Amino acid sequence: MTKLALLCATALCLLSQTAFAQQPTSNKIAAEALFDRGLQLMQQGSFAEACTQLEQSQALESGIGTMLYLAECYERLGRVASAWALFREASSAARAEGQSERAQAGATRAAALEARLPKLTVKVDPRALVPGFEVERDGQPVAASLYGVEVPIDPGEHRVDARAPGKLPWSQTVTAAEGAVASVEVPVLQDAPLAPGASAPAAASEPSAELTASSDSDGGSVQPLVGIIVGAAGVVAIGVGTIFGASAMSKKDDADKRCEAAGTPGAACADARGVELNGEAQDAATLANVFVIGGAALAITGVVLYLTAPAEEAGTAHVALRSSGVATTVSLEGAF
Repeated sequence: MTKLALLCATALCLLSQTAFAQQPTSNKIAAEALFDRGLQLMQQGSFAEACTQLEQSQALESGIGTMLYLAECYERLGRVASAWALFREASSAARAEGQSERAQAGATRAAALEARLPKLTVKVDPRALVPGFEVERDGQPVAASLYGVEVPIDPGEHRVDARAPGKLPWSQTVTAAEGAVASVEVPVLQDAPLAPGASAPAAASEPSAELTASSDSDGGSVQPLVGIIVGAAGVVAIGVGTIFGASAMSKKDDADKRCEAAGTPGAACADARGVELNGEAQDAATLANVFVIGGAALAITGVVLYLTAPAEEAGTAHVALRSSGVATTVSLEGAF
């Protein structure tokens, strides 16, 4: 039984090795046939079909010679950027294998095409960099590190698409000519409308504070009470401002770390979350200023009201402090 199992295992191993050997051989034969057909079509001037044959040959078995001919085929079709990139790739591969003549030929052909290269710059409004934001050019993703960078492209029409969760998609088509530089600017994407029956998303909460107090007095002065309440409201506002200030510093530190990690510190941050954190830090700093300045004003007002209160005063008073995160207001109503 043991001998039989050993024989079976040996047979399976031999069959696997034979199949493995046959597959590369089969690919090589098919690649050669496609290569020969591609050269025939190039000689006949059928460059579109020739490029397809050479692309399939290269996919089956990569070869420096195939790359050079395919690059020439692209050039004949007017796809100068594709030809330029492939000539450079072939030159690099040939140099790595010690084929100096092919390496020089590829480098020379690539250099001759550089003046003809169209280039496209995709610029993105930093405010558009929300979580999930992405840009595509002709269906291929554009890395954030390439925003604002001139990238060689083939002549003709190119479509740039941008999308993000909860936003309306955006697209623009640009036509590139040989030697020209085109530019596309991606704006802030608009919010997508709600689907029928869908509930509105919760609005971004803006920290707010409201303190109210009222007093009815038949004979005593109400101004000291108002002074105490206004002063207390000022102290509370200063405390809220301090919290916002600490939050702003924390978010700014996190944003700087993310932007430095992305290799783009400062205003040109290429990290979407870093840009978002910078915006949040600025908002928190604004709120901190509003609450601290408003709170200080209230505290001073409270002290003045308390110290200048008359000995006896009858009336009714109502005091309220309200803040929406943009402005802080105080209202005093009633008879004093």
